[in-house]
Formats: sequence, structure tokens, C-alpha cells
Amino acid sequence: MIKCLLAEDQTLVRLGLKNLLELDDEIAVIHSAENGAVCLDLLEQHSFDLVLLDMRMPEKTGLEVLRTMQQGKDTTPVLIITTFEDCDVLVKAMNLGARGYILKDAQLECLIDAIKTVYKGHQVLQPALTNYLLSHTQIKTEKLTAKEYEVLKCLSLGLSNKAIANTLNNSEGTIRNHVSQILAKLNVSDRTQAVVKAINECLI
Repeated sequence: MIKCLLAEDQTLVRLGLKNLLELDDEIAVIHSAENGAVCLDLLEQHSFDLVLLDMRMPEKTGLEVLRTMQQGKDTTPVLIITTFEDCDVLVKAMNLGARGYILKDAQLECLIDAIKTVYKGHQVLQPALTNYLLSHTQIKTEKLTAKEYEVLKCLSLGLSNKAIANTLNNSEGTIRNHVSQILAKLNVSDRTQAVVKAINECLI
């Protein structure tokens, strides 16, 4: 059972999400918070497998909750739930340790899949965030070559090695080598971690 804390200031949305999520036998919303301050109090008092965190709340915003959790070394996984694609806020949230985000109007199946993905230790990234990253940031490291930077951009779009090879007019073997170099230089173990590391090092 995935024990969740749901932080959402709108009562109807909070109750609706709780009821919908608990249609899945593997998810239980054991506590809910109507603002950021209550969320932090509950995190101090109880143990959760995951926090579903709204960004715009009274008392303390979602970013303030994440910042306080980071300062207190609270490593409870956080999935942002939001009604808007505010990429500036979402990039900051990822930088503060959030594992990803999903829109509140997403299909229930997508929300449940996102919760289970984060619970398993993975990140949930959506096109709005990766497109923002590509459009508004540049890598602030001298370690990557120009070609490796191009490959990293393709990785952030979720392209396979074969698709990257076709896009960049290289062989698939060459792309595999570039991917290996990128992972080694960024000191990460997989593609998703490489994209998250890029986010952390490329804020404007």
C-alpha cells in the first residue's frame, strides 16, 4: 500500500482526488492538508510513502514546503499536482527535490501511474518541462562536447538511440557511445537522471 499525504487547498478538489485515488487498491490517502503549514506539520508527525503537493497554497506555498523539507533533510518523494503548466515554478520544484509533476486534469490512470512511478524511485517528466528546458536554458558545463549536448537534448525528449541516430545522421553505435559519455560525465546511471541533472545545472 502506498501511503500518501495530499496537500491541496481547494476542498472539493482535495476530496475528489482522495476518493478517486482510493479506487486503486494500492493507494491510500491517509492524511490531507489544506495548506502548506499543515502539510509540514503532518510530515513531522507521520511517515508517508509519497506527498502529492499543490504549488499554490495559503500559509506556505508548494515551493516553501519543498524548501523546508530539503532543509530538514526530509526525503519523502514528492509529486507536484497542478492546474497550470508554470514551467518556471516546476523547474524550481524539481531543483528542490520534487520527483516530477502532473496536471490535475490528467486522466485518473495517468495520475495513478505517476504516483506508482515516483513510489518506485523514478521521475515523472512531461513535455512541457522538457520543451521549456530546451527553449530557455543552456548547459553550464564545459565537460560536454557540442555533439554530446545535441544528444542530451534528444534524450530530454525521450528519443531512443535509433531515433537520435536518425535525427543527427549518426550510426546507432556512435549514439550509444555518446550516451555512455554523457552518463559518465554527468555522473549519473541512466537517461532520466541525466535529464534531471541537466535541469539542476541549467537554470536561467
